Amino acid sequence: MKWPKQVVAIAVIQLILLVLLGAAALAAGEEAESGGYISGSVFYDLDGDGQARVGEPNVPYATIFIQREGEDEPLVVSADAAGFFVARNLSYGVYLIWAQDGESNLSGMQSVTLDEVNGASSVDLPISRDALEGAQIRIT
Repeated sequence: MKWPKQVVAIAVIQLILLVLLGAAALAAGEEAESGGYISGSVFYDLDGDGQARVGEPNVPYATIFIQREGEDEPLVVSADAAGFFVARNLSYGVYLIWAQDGESNLSGMQSVTLDEVNGASSVDLPISRDALEGAQIRIT
């Protein structure tokens, strides 16, 4: 039996749409399962209260360490010129995060949990004034 050209064309178009919709659904599912992100800033905590305040400068180009619980090596990201950072596509789990400035001064560690409910977290990482004794901070 020979099929009319119009029926064959409709069947081919439906097959193409089915493949395209399936690929789009698969891509959306992979993106949704890619995990979360951690963003924030690194700043010099001049008054020692752990909170970013007016007059406490951010740390440009700080190095941020993000270590997932149970893993040996941390992910390392850099802050931008304004002291802000983002780490994307992180697997869900518990992370320890800390920062280091250019003079090897460290912030304290903070724990962050990323899961399906809380897939994003914002963290401010203070480098305390105790670590800054003898260091000069120049704001330009």
